[in-house]
Amino acid sequence: MRIGIDARCLEWARGGPARFMINMLKLWPGMSAKHRYVLFFRHAPPDDDFLRNEAFEHVVIKGPSLMKKRRIVEEQLLMPNAIRESGVDLYFTPWYSAPLACNGVKTVIGLWDVCSTTHPSHFSMLERISFGYFAPKSSKKAAGVLTCSFFDGRQIQRYYGIPAERICVVPYAVDEKFTVAEKAHVDAFRVRYGFPERYLLTMGIMIKRRDIDVKIDAFSDVQEEFPDVGLVVVGRNATVPFVDIIRKLKPLIEKGRAIYMERAPEEDVADFYRGAWYYVCTSTTDGESLMLKEAIRCGTPVITSPFLMETLGDNAVLLQDPTDQRQTADVFRKVLADTRLRANQAEKGIKWVKGLSWEKVAADTLGFIESC
Repeated sequence: MRIGIDARCLEWARGGPARFMINMLKLWPGMSAKHRYVLFFRHAPPDDDFLRNEAFEHVVIKGPSLMKKRRIVEEQLLMPNAIRESGVDLYFTPWYSAPLACNGVKTVIGLWDVCSTTHPSHFSMLERISFGYFAPKSSKKAAGVLTCSFFDGRQIQRYYGIPAERICVVPYAVDEKFTVAEKAHVDAFRVRYGFPERYLLTMGIMIKRRDIDVKIDAFSDVQEEFPDVGLVVVGRNATVPFVDIIRKLKPLIEKGRAIYMERAPEEDVADFYRGAWYYVCTSTTDGESLMLKEAIRCGTPVITSPFLMETLGDNAVLLQDPTDQRQTADVFRKVLADTRLRANQAEKGIKWVKGLSWEKVAADTLGFIESC
């Protein structure tokens, strides 16, 4: 089978869908010799060695540069012709939507959440069109829909009307580079960045449903009780409605109790986890977070909310209502005061996360695509 793949996400900042796609492309050629993969790019294939596999063909989408500036315009107006000319039997996209005019080619869509439908106020007008309109339309036309948690699978059924038999749930695994490190290495990392010995970390793109404003206010409430602890916030601010993260953090930053960075260098991401006392990631709408599992594999316990707990096998400290400042502050007090809880959570989490496997995710995903 000739399987077309929208690989444009490999040219962008590599979040969860891109990390998923990288692992699939590394593993699929070795799982079956009967497929050839046609990878579609906006500008040019990145320099990653795994993209040079002989099972891959690279196609750069043709069209005016103006039409390539917007993902959805490129997808809906330029991609159909590229798909037709490539002669693929099936087209897979890991990024929420596919061309609605796909020239009779079957599609399989990676649809990781339905937040643009359930919480449209958290998105800009362009995002509401890109995700809120085209994602449900694409999923209804698709032969199959891939998602990353059973919660999200239930949401896709409820809000988009996709039958359960057309949905495949494949919870994420974790890359091997996320491991426990020696104390001396972690200490040197903290010194290099000027981080305190104990800090709470929240890292990832800052979007409204992750309630970064509540986390900052809750830390402000407890920081005098724990003068040795800092708050480290890492991530591009994409909140809608806008939350002025820098303004909210300013009093803490001026007291030397908080640090804000727009991004962490990729080579240091694992150390950001390793150095933290806890990694905090909550959401009012998501059912999966790869970063929670990355932190756990680095030996750092995590705090999360009910929807995200389902894919963690109970290996987290639960924050029941992440929109509640008082509850959030109480959980912060609990984890900062109890060193034994931290040690137990870290030990239990490391044992659990080692059972996750990208090989299983790749096999399940390829099997689902083949069945569509």
